[in-house]
Amino acid sequence: MLRLLSVFVDIALHRRGPDQLPSAPFFFNLVLAIAVVVELVVLVASGVRNPVVLALFDTLLDLSFLWAVLKSFGRERRFRQTAAAMLGTDLLLNLIGIPIDLWNRSLGPPSTDVAVPTILLVLLLIWSIDISAFVLGRALERPYLLGLGIMLGYMMLTLSLRAQLFPPAT
Repeated sequence: MLRLLSVFVDIALHRRGPDQLPSAPFFFNLVLAIAVVVELVVLVASGVRNPVVLALFDTLLDLSFLWAVLKSFGRERRFRQTAAAMLGTDLLLNLIGIPIDLWNRSLGPPSTDVAVPTILLVLLLIWSIDISAFVLGRALERPYLLGLGIMLGYMMLTLSLRAQLFPPAT
């Protein structure tokens, strides 16, 4: 298990690509299940409405988008490895983000002052985009900047969709 975790850490640090992961269906399904459970825990801890629906929506949207991008570049055979790399690194970032989010929530209602945990959460988001761009670039065998452009566009799309379909609780 630690060896597997170290592979995801290496991917997050750009030392390995998604091709270093097995493409076995069992491995992909295992990473998928763990990632969904951890995302569900994060969403419940965040106090969002309908956390199960949101976790499934996010996962389905992410996997569908990834499949469409890989298919459009003729790299769909790399889907399981690429998806496992993205899910696994997102899982790591979610685990890092849980204590930071709890720290941020313990500070009380948001104010105009920028707190350290808020900065750390923004840095985690930026790192997440960076990792996804790296993984996508490696999977597509294209430059990092193309992966970055695709991921920035996708992030804006998902944030808009989430805001429309799952407005924050008031």
